[in-house]
Amino acid sequence: MTNKNLTRRGLGDLLKENEILDLEKEEVVEIEIDKIKPNPFQPRKHFDQAALEELAESIRMNGVLQPIIVKKIADGYLLVTGERRSKASKMAGFMTVPAIIRDYNNQYLAELALLENIQREDLTIVEEAQAYQNAIDSLNLTHLELAQKIGKSRSYVSNTLGILSLPESVFDDINTGNISMGHARALSKLKDVNRIKAIASLIVENRLNVREIEALVRKEKKKREIKRQEVTPDFQKKLTEVRDELGKNLPLNKKPSLNQNKLVITFTDESEIEKFQDFIKDKH
Repeated sequence: MTNKNLTRRGLGDLLKENEILDLEKEEVVEIEIDKIKPNPFQPRKHFDQAALEELAESIRMNGVLQPIIVKKIADGYLLVTGERRSKASKMAGFMTVPAIIRDYNNQYLAELALLENIQREDLTIVEEAQAYQNAIDSLNLTHLELAQKIGKSRSYVSNTLGILSLPESVFDDINTGNISMGHARALSKLKDVNRIKAIASLIVENRLNVREIEALVRKEKKKREIKRQEVTPDFQKKLTEVRDELGKNLPLNKKPSLNQNKLVITFTDESEIEKFQDFIKDKH
């Protein structure tokens, strides 16, 4: 299976291939839960404990109504779909769980787990961003190709991936719901880690809304731009002295010019470039 073919298939195609259409046509076997290994491409790390306990109680009363799907591996089974059912069955005190064993290749498993779970509504935005990055790295996709596969815009994918630049402490607040997806996206526009942490604390402590944070981030970026452009009098004086000294010695038609805190040398033709190169060599 080539990456080109993978790129063409969307999530709907993968899910259709993975459907259990007729239980009578596929063998359902009881396998030991302790022999089931989690899919390494599963992006979801946080499970709602109350929801799991509710599912476990349902399984105690009614059993597992839909078998999980696994792949046989050397030391047991690799889970393809049904992680919540598997976890809840263990919580319910079951030693085994009904399963269908299918011989999927690893590339398919990677694509299915990543793309199917990206669509889950209960993923935190951090888990969603990590899933996007895993999909891009594992399946060799561009932002646009991933967006097309999961039915999102390219800008949505790119903005979500930007959240991964935030510090770990902010991830914790996002995963616990103290900081929303909108807040996180606004914070990801900043570069200063300390300012990000400080503003994140403001969000949690003062319950600032997304618009307030976006306005604050714009101010921060503007301050940084002004600071970057600021030049001290001593620096400007030395820069002027260098410009004047070069102007006396450079074999060029035009003197270097000052552009904020930059020294700009303009060449009018190739001969002047060659003269400048000779000038530099002479100085060495």
